Amino acid sequence: MAAVAAPTSLRNPAGPSAVYLTAMAEPIAVPRPNSGHDVADASRLLERVAAGDRDAFREFYERYGARVMAVARRWLVARELVEELVQDVFVAVWLGALDYRRDLGDPESWLLGITRHKIQDHWRRVRGLENALKGYADQREHRIRTPAPDLRVAVEEALAALSRDQRLVVDLIYVGGLTFAETARALRIPVGTVKSRVHAALSTLRVFLTRPSAL
Repeated sequence: MAAVAAPTSLRNPAGPSAVYLTAMAEPIAVPRPNSGHDVADASRLLERVAAGDRDAFREFYERYGARVMAVARRWLVARELVEELVQDVFVAVWLGALDYRRDLGDPESWLLGITRHKIQDHWRRVRGLENALKGYADQREHRIRTPAPDLRVAVEEALAALSRDQRLVVDLIYVGGLTFAETARALRIPVGTVKSRVHAALSTLRVFLTRPSAL
């Protein structure tokens, strides 16, 4: 991953992966704040982030990025999805810093709350895709060979094979509950493009999961 940068672009204000960081560095573990002074300093960083201070954002990421990545790795298998989740967490920090209030807890607790929500979003996506894949396979008389207890892990690994654009439409439809037309409006792309991305995503996942060596 390249050098860290603050978010500069909006792709879809309504979607789960609405904004993205142009680049993020691999987080490096640093000592965790363990004093009132450290917490106050982190709170001041968030205040600066809320004001649009990119240097403060970079410093906040460098301070907490490794912690968020460690939490994500406990729940996600594929490295690509771990990195994407960490990116989405810090995009949420950039966009939500104005909402942080010290009376709701210290900055790390607030940040880990965002992380937990992103992990929950991820598993909702996986569960939605499990159901979609089963229906997709039934319609075409394919059999998913992956054992049921391992299906969730296999779906997550298969997700890493998709492009980010494909994962985005999957998020909006199978997590956000949008229709093809609503997804097209949200992303400002033709409905046909949405359908082709969904079809390609489900086909890729089906092929992955129907191989004897899927796991």
